[in-house]
Amino acid sequence: MADLDIWHEMALIRESLRAGHLLTRDVFAYTPTVYPSVHHEWGAGLIAYALMRLGGATALVILKYGIALLIGLISLRSAKSMGADPLVWAALCPIAIYLSQFGFLSVVRAQVYTFLFTACCFWIFDQDRRGYRRWWVAWLCLFPVWVNVHGGFVVGIALLALYTLERALDRQPFRHLILLLAATLSEVFINPFGPAYIRYMARALTMPRPYIQEWRPVWTYGVLWTTVFLVAIALAAYSVVKVGIRRAPGLLILIATAIEATLHCKHMPLFAMAWITHVPTYLQQTPVSPWVTRFTQRRFAFAMSVCLLVTGVCLANAVRWRFWHLRIPQVSTSFGYPIGAVDYLRDQRFAGNLMVPFAQGAYVSWKLFPAVKVSVDSRHEVAYPEDWVDRTFRFYAADPGWQDTLTRYPTQLTLIPKLAPLAQVIPQSGWHEVYEDREFEIYARPGVTLPFCDRTSESFVGVFP
Repeated sequence: MADLDIWHEMALIRESLRAGHLLTRDVFAYTPTVYPSVHHEWGAGLIAYALMRLGGATALVILKYGIALLIGLISLRSAKSMGADPLVWAALCPIAIYLSQFGFLSVVRAQVYTFLFTACCFWIFDQDRRGYRRWWVAWLCLFPVWVNVHGGFVVGIALLALYTLERALDRQPFRHLILLLAATLSEVFINPFGPAYIRYMARALTMPRPYIQEWRPVWTYGVLWTTVFLVAIALAAYSVVKVGIRRAPGLLILIATAIEATLHCKHMPLFAMAWITHVPTYLQQTPVSPWVTRFTQRRFAFAMSVCLLVTGVCLANAVRWRFWHLRIPQVSTSFGYPIGAVDYLRDQRFAGNLMVPFAQGAYVSWKLFPAVKVSVDSRHEVAYPEDWVDRTFRFYAADPGWQDTLTRYPTQLTLIPKLAPLAQVIPQSGWHEVYEDREFEIYARPGVTLPFCDRTSESFVGVFP
């Protein structure tokens, strides 16, 4: 599916090109916004916008699968370089793939660039362990790109710091890494926002996100997720106990990513990548590795049959879901878009202010700006004060005081998912309904005249872009 953030990323680039410079003052909202608006994914938006203009949805889908494949190849190469048997690596892959799925459910999340650069980090660190210093150049060239495509560049700084600490504790050469860390920190200023980027990141890294599900702990995702994660932890712990801490390179990184994945499921792909890169190396030195090799050699036909069966099932499922097709679904959830409602507003040539849910605002801006301005979108701390985002969620939950939110700003229309508690109480507010389909409704302020449209019998399929 199209990622909900891709719309505001591309909208920023589109409007910046029209303005002749990268916008740092919000133009999409009629509600309070922060200044400067530091969009840490602006580079990802530039890539998405360019590919959209060149090849449409197909180009973005190819980019997604290309990055996923490249991450897999880099992880395999890093594991082999550290001494892992490809058979052991392959046997562990299903666990890593399952744990990393959240990072690849949509097209194209800016986080995938952080995943790719993280995979490169592990390969670069292994090169340093082997005494190769030419990787300095690669790191210093790649890092400014990382800084400008996603705020996850802080992961790179943390990984480099942990690797430096690991080398110091092992009494290995590390002074060059301190110099590299200093140079890396200085490269953070290679961005179009200057020092404001640093202030933004300090705020973004410390703020709570209670309404965003992927920032919740791993156990909130159910028994299966928790079980697979614990299996991965158990395999890592068994391997480290068997081989010893000194023969487990990257252990500090593995522990740090495991803690982050436990607290925030959004970081689970980072743990999965660290795990599939390092744990096969640990496991290679335990009695498990020879058993896997002997079993595969003695039961080659059986092992191949199992692999082919799993591959066939996965491929059939992928074809059934048309993995090559970028979907824009209309459902009233965090992954759905108000396609029918947006078409209605465009047909009516509406120009004004529209109250929208957090997840749908960016899509509305991409489709209807500049005629329509929104109350909020998924840029979160990039553009909006924290209290306004909180108020928006409480508004759609129909919490006490929701009427004040409706009248505080010059809102003319409000878009409401039918599943939202607000849909049950707004008919008593004096506002009147002007649009309805199976998933969304639009209510208008008294005095705003639009013809009523009932499209509850219709289904909608979105078109990219």
